[in-house]
Amino acid sequence: MGNQFYKADVAIVGGGIAGIVSAIELLDQNKKVLILDRDDEENLGGLARWSFGGICMIGTPEQKRMKINDTPELALKDWTSFAEFEEDADWPKKWAEFYTYSSLEYIYEWLKNRGVSFLAMVNWPERGLFKPGNSVPRWHITWGTGHGLMEALINHMNEHPNRGNLTIHYNHKVEDLDSQDGEITGCHGLIEADQTKFRVESGAVIIAAGGICGDLDVVRKHWYKPWGDPPEKILTGSHKYADGGMHRSVENAGGNVTHLEKQFHYAAGIHHPNPRKPHHGLSLIPPKSALWVNAHGKRIGPIPLVTSYDTRYLVEQICKQPGKYSWQVMNRKIMERELAVSGSEYMTAFRDKKRLEVIKTLLFGNKKLTNRLLGESIDIVTANSVSELAEKMNELNGDQSVD
Repeated sequence: MGNQFYKADVAIVGGGIAGIVSAIELLDQNKKVLILDRDDEENLGGLARWSFGGICMIGTPEQKRMKINDTPELALKDWTSFAEFEEDADWPKKWAEFYTYSSLEYIYEWLKNRGVSFLAMVNWPERGLFKPGNSVPRWHITWGTGHGLMEALINHMNEHPNRGNLTIHYNHKVEDLDSQDGEITGCHGLIEADQTKFRVESGAVIIAAGGICGDLDVVRKHWYKPWGDPPEKILTGSHKYADGGMHRSVENAGGNVTHLEKQFHYAAGIHHPNPRKPHHGLSLIPPKSALWVNAHGKRIGPIPLVTSYDTRYLVEQICKQPGKYSWQVMNRKIMERELAVSGSEYMTAFRDKKRLEVIKTLLFGNKKLTNRLLGESIDIVTANSVSELAEKMNELNGDQSVD
């Protein structure tokens, strides 16, 4: 089979949320659009499909109904307090200002007009520990989690009046960008299903290929230096194809790639019971009431680690501990009432839009999730005494670290 050739007004590398939103915007302008996605068709929507679907927005009707007094000015002040901007970080500062002043129009209204809805209850993310984080609740949970978010956007895209202008090719790995006289003219790569090569000619190329955290070697290369060496074991919840390859292509073409060390990691993760990629992890939303201890069973402190105030601080403190990992000790009641898994796969009541089950879970705890984790996870041990618990923790690690 010969090489494949495609032509479009705009080529989009990646069929996740950024690529699909870009395609919708371009279809609104009646452009000829080509999406090149490396994954299979059933995975269109990328990592966002597996997410919990929380979005930070300012001045929404949901906030107003809860009598949350929020403004772009307050949000920008909070962001600036928490962001650790460098003095010359002009573009990041401009982005923060644009986001806070435009989230109502460009995110909330845009999504609502395309079939996305949100829970009435606005939640707290990242309140800040030593300096102010979010002054008010701003975290809006998509009804149906990230799965519902992507279903709504994909349906909108497929039902678009200009859908005929859109072509989507799957199993297409873009390997590099093409240029002429200093301008990007397209891209080329490999159709992995049959090892056929392809080339694209387009007026513009949008890179929407995700971050770098799908490749843990790249993560370690760009690890945040103030945290010391990266942990020996890191789990990933990122998309397996978000490997930084297109970042390198952009850089080789003269593009400006910055801040790769500003990665957002989570402090509590366990191995995925049914991994879809190497080192696949589940990100836990840790209980506030749990006892957070290090590899030797010693409480991390003196300031106790508490989730949802400053996640980066939690990661920083754990990286200072022996082994650079932690345990959370809790009883079953705490587990049922407070423990959650971030994402659509385990938050099934939210994902499947079962209102009564969501209310029941909030009132009485999530026994279904607890039983599932206890039955599936290799990283959770249970015991009826402290000594038995320590023995099982040591047995799991294959050493005698815990006293």
